[in-house]
Amino acid sequence: TLNVKNGRGDLQTEGQYDDFILQLDVYSNGEHLNSGIFFRAIPGQFWSGYESQIRNQWQGEDRTKPVDFGTGAIYNRQKARRVIPSDKEWFAKTIVAHGPHLAVWVNGIQVSDFTDTRPANESARQGYRSKPGVLSLQGHDPTTDLSFRKIRIAELPVAK
Repeated sequence: TLNVKNGRGDLQTEGQYDDFILQLDVYSNGEHLNSGIFFRAIPGQFWSGYESQIRNQWQGEDRTKPVDFGTGAIYNRQKARRVIPSDKEWFAKTIVAHGPHLAVWVNGIQVSDFTDTRPANESARQGYRSKPGVLSLQGHDPTTDLSFRKIRIAELPVAK
């Protein structure tokens, strides 16, 4: 188990990936903590790339109304359809990136399905990025306290 505490900061992979399937288990050790998994990120740059949000919070009793995009969202691009996990319990997350198509499943339920139609850009924060990049686990702020386990990735043939 890898534990990410505090922030602002991130842990980046040495390898770089463009098209892939990433699967891992996540545990939020607090209430409504904010974190994420960045991918196709620029090596050495802080919080670059696409972000698959981790935020197990919703409005009122309605899990279809995520706070801050919700767990499984493509942050700043598409909200999660539903916040599946609750804090203080392990949940499985699957991220698929294949060309401009990005999708996320939480506990086997698809919560986002996004195709990036923006013009190409070096940074996925500014436009479509197809280039390989690092994966990054986010330490969002001083309250960050998340655990990650069973991290595995399979590279896919590059989308044409």
